[in-house]
Amino acid sequence: MVKTHALSSQPADTTTTEGEADVQAVLAANRRFFQAFADRDVAGMEALWSPDGDVRCVHPGWPALQGRDQVMRSWRELLGNPRSPGVRHQAERATVCGDVGWVVCEEFVANTALVVTNLFVRTAGEWRMVHHQATPISSSAAFEDASGFADEDGLPPTLH
Repeated sequence: MVKTHALSSQPADTTTTEGEADVQAVLAANRRFFQAFADRDVAGMEALWSPDGDVRCVHPGWPALQGRDQVMRSWRELLGNPRSPGVRHQAERATVCGDVGWVVCEEFVANTALVVTNLFVRTAGEWRMVHHQATPISSSAAFEDASGFADEDGLPPTLH
């Protein structure tokens, strides 16, 4: 069963189905990721990522990183850099299918808008991150207008 939920300002429903509870748990894991990022909490970031070595990360402008050692080294460098700008996120949308969940959201680092995909896998009852990818949006105007943009056929723009 696939269950999707968009984060809203409405209070959470306390009577959730198992699928809705999974979506809420994935959203909570995503929030822990962004909290660790914002707080520069290396230990929190390391605890969130899967202990399995088969993880991936694509930071904006970086080559794809593979393996827990490379990925965690990148986060230690980013979070340990006192010149790294602050980060915030919004518009989370989570989907869960079995023991795999993913979140697509908007991230803002300094004056840069990004679209982020975070992939989580349930391991021993815990949602652990196995993939993070952040992609810059070409301009803030494009970012603000992207949700309502469509060509004459009603399709979103593509680059390829």
